[in-house]
Amino acid sequence: MDRRSFIKKAGATGAGVAASAVLAAPAIAQENPKVTWRLTSSFPKSLDTIYGGAVDLADHVRAATGGNFDIQVFAAGEIVPGLQAVDAVSAGTVEAAHTTS
Repeated sequence: MDRRSFIKKAGATGAGVAASAVLAAPAIAQENPKVTWRLTSSFPKSLDTIYGGAVDLADHVRAATGGNFDIQVFAAGEIVPGLQAVDAVSAGTVEAAHTTS
């Protein structure tokens, strides 16, 4: 085997690997946009165990995203009546609903 051709091939392969590593690097310098959703619940605040589930979900999502995804939870009647929570999502009034199936 010719030593010079081996060195040329090894150099070309090394350059290709280095270029692919640069192209595959994630863009971690970009900041995630701030997103705010409104969630209407079918349940009043007096039903703490059921209504509180939506509040816990919103808190966990906020913590997991570093505050970039905020979900504001509204009880039944604050935006729409409780039985119209899904209709409010369909109409685009709110982005999410917490209700039973």
